[in-house]
Amino acid sequence: MRGLLVSQISDGRLQPGQRLPSEPVLARQYGISRPTLREILSGLEADGLVRRVHGVGTFVAQQRPRVETSLDLDIGVTEAVLAAKKHLGIEVLRARRESAGAWIAGVLGLDPDDQVFAVERVIRVDDVPAAHALDVIPWDLLVRRGSPEYDGGSIYRFLERDCGIHLVGGVVEVTAALANTKMSAALGCRRNTPILRLDQTERSADGHPVLVSREHYVPGVFNLTVRRVRRGRSGLFSDEDGTAAE
Repeated sequence: MRGLLVSQISDGRLQPGQRLPSEPVLARQYGISRPTLREILSGLEADGLVRRVHGVGTFVAQQRPRVETSLDLDIGVTEAVLAAKKHLGIEVLRARRESAGAWIAGVLGLDPDDQVFAVERVIRVDDVPAAHALDVIPWDLLVRRGSPEYDGGSIYRFLERDCGIHLVGGVVEVTAALANTKMSAALGCRRNTPILRLDQTERSADGHPVLVSREHYVPGVFNLTVRRVRRGRSGLFSDEDGTAAE
């Protein structure tokens, strides 16, 4: 049933705003139980394909734009949107000097009372909320670079073009999260909606951490992929005596 509904939505047989038959009708039509049907509809809602209104029904959702990007590439979220040739919208929620706090200080090797420059933004793709980004830079780093003014755009471009810092990449940690009240308002999703969180520490050519980023992605807009390469098979599997296992 899920595959058929996805196909009908994708090819336009089911139009945005169209109401689906009631749950009892759908369950009979596809020969499945009501609990199984609800699980399928919940999954479609999480993927942004349908919208369920309590006491009213289930409707085909307005389709979200798609941005394909790879985690193999060290590019910012705004750069990914532009690379996908989508309309980029940026809402700066805050861009100010503040104390690092325990989490940021630990990542950047600072004291909690040290000053940082924090930028919080909502990124939109074709006017649809797609990601919430928090980027933090050590304040002393900006002072040493002549305190350039941030223009609200790409953080990577700001560091590289305006601050003259050569970025070499970093390690990203990917986890799942549930949208809290603040995040649901920023991303236009319901509270406790599953969202994807990416934490990354960016380093400069001299090996020092210069940027910590925390990004939350709303389901159904960004398609993030990663290239996995299988290496050293003989070293992966071995018996306790050190011989390779077949």
